[in-house]
Amino acid sequence: MIAKITILGTGALACLFGARLAPHAEVVLLGSWPQGLAAIRRDGIRLDTTEGETRIKVRATDAISDAGDADLVLILVKSWQTDWAVRQARQVLQDQGLALTLQNGLGHYEALRVEVGESRAVLGVTTQGAALLAPGHVRFAGGGETLLGYDPVSMHRVTQISEAFSVAGFPTRVTSQIETALWGKLAVNAGINPLTALLGVTNGGLLDRPDAEELMVSAAEEAAAVAAAHGLQLEPDAATRVRDVARLTASNRSSMLQDVGRGAPTEIEAISGAVVRSGRRLGVPTPVNEVLWKLVRALRDAKIES
Repeated sequence: MIAKITILGTGALACLFGARLAPHAEVVLLGSWPQGLAAIRRDGIRLDTTEGETRIKVRATDAISDAGDADLVLILVKSWQTDWAVRQARQVLQDQGLALTLQNGLGHYEALRVEVGESRAVLGVTTQGAALLAPGHVRFAGGGETLLGYDPVSMHRVTQISEAFSVAGFPTRVTSQIETALWGKLAVNAGINPLTALLGVTNGGLLDRPDAEELMVSAAEEAAAVAAAHGLQLEPDAATRVRDVARLTASNRSSMLQDVGRGAPTEIEAISGAVVRSGRRLGVPTPVNEVLWKLVRALRDAKIES
């Protein structure tokens, strides 16, 4: 039974999962963003859906002592906050608990496994979408499936997480193909996120510009080629997948576009940068991802200097 859940983060997905899980378990958000913590403490999480706004009271804290002994630690911070998050996870997770990362990009699970131990670390992939409108105020931006990695040792406990998520409104299943799912999402993110951030357009805006669409597809296909070098075959093919996601989420502003808009660090290192680094190790060329990686970094540098 998942009775106590600590969610690391106070951003869009952390608020979405916190709001949906709070009626079914004891939930606390552990974060470091003062404005987010203050808003949640004052108003609860404000969740906007097509049915209107709901306010859900959830505990929010920056003190580890208020968030300990968790059955489940759910990591929903940006990739550049991973080192902080996995240290917190180790301190608040009970001995038989599990820590689950649903973050974008690569490298998070490996860091989590080192910190909490392989038997307590779980890799997941979600296509749930959320947009942060203001501190503690999130808009549900579209649902999808959440996948959890299969591990014979922790199968019973992982199944409990899947059941708890499904009851809370997040369709979830356990899979032995979690690495393939992770690379499938990475290919989509590599195609959509950097370009939307650089061009300042919604996901669907990439389909309205032939040159942008071509770059989007090329970046996704490069990621798929690296995945294939790892022995992972993405289905459907990367071009079809990235176009479908851009079309289905046409009005969405990608998380990287939102980050650039508010002058925050992006996840470019864990997305395009990860594709490039992995490609270099395996001898797979990734020229489009390398250019996008450097352009987003340059964009961030320019904002810092100004």
